Amino acid sequence: MTEQPSTPAPAADASRFWAKLGAEHADQLSEHGFDTFKRKQALRYFTWRWRPRAMLRSEQLRFLVANTSPRVWADVLREPMPAGDALWEGSGFAAGERRLTVIATRLIWAYAERHGSRAVLDLPEPEIGAPLPIRWRGRLISQDLANCALETRVVERALGERAPASIVEIGGGYGRTAYALLSRYPEATYTIIDIEPARSISRWYLSQLFAPQRLRFLSPEEAGALPSGGFDLGVSISSLQEMTPEQVAGYLRLLDRTVDGTVFLKQWETWHNPDDDVELRFADYPIPAAWQPILREPSPVQTRFVQAAWRTS
Repeated sequence: MTEQPSTPAPAADASRFWAKLGAEHADQLSEHGFDTFKRKQALRYFTWRWRPRAMLRSEQLRFLVANTSPRVWADVLREPMPAGDALWEGSGFAAGERRLTVIATRLIWAYAERHGSRAVLDLPEPEIGAPLPIRWRGRLISQDLANCALETRVVERALGERAPASIVEIGGGYGRTAYALLSRYPEATYTIIDIEPARSISRWYLSQLFAPQRLRFLSPEEAGALPSGGFDLGVSISSLQEMTPEQVAGYLRLLDRTVDGTVFLKQWETWHNPDDDVELRFADYPIPAAWQPILREPSPVQTRFVQAAWRTS
């Protein structure tokens, strides 16, 4: 295992929301290290947890039940449910939540098999970071890999026949999207712009999976020095709504300046940031006027999200 870095301090220039969340994650890293981040920090990035009491209110589960078949439901329930305490150590999941999370993850995977990128679904789920012990049809699966397959398929549609040579992501989380896109486009380089401690987590994770010359990790301050037109694909997934309006506008200007090609965004349609007391709507994002729309549609599974792509030149 690669040596773990020292616990990074949370960023001082983040929104109040991320200053609070970053401090929580820094405390977790200090206590538990990096080896189990998929059972801790990832649960506040894009790994969703389903609690039995909230099951009927979950739009994701309603979508999945409506868009899979009784045969799939039977297959999902037929396989054993790995719910033992030892397997889920450190996750904080109660027994009922474990079972529901296994069912939901298998349903997401089944949906992604019909609608996602095959190249991503064929990837192994890296065991780095101690992913949740969810198996189906003889392999380890995850929500993150299934969601990445769905997102990558939209990126493929937006790119057409083009393969990106250089990708930049705003707010990379632990690196789930980078893992999918770097694997899908093996000649590409990848730059993540993020704050701490997420930047250190993604650096630790991805550096064990890809050659160092394909990776770059920048703070928001460092990103300001990026050259114009240096990327042909820009990505941001579930990150902009957690910022202030001024920060959102700044990152869109950064993408406008540095991406000469395609931009893909997947964000909440509407989300209220309680710590900064800001409500951001996707429709109100200051998208540069020169960007040419390629697609805009509700996200599958996470139906309160919007996914959209533009040509920037």
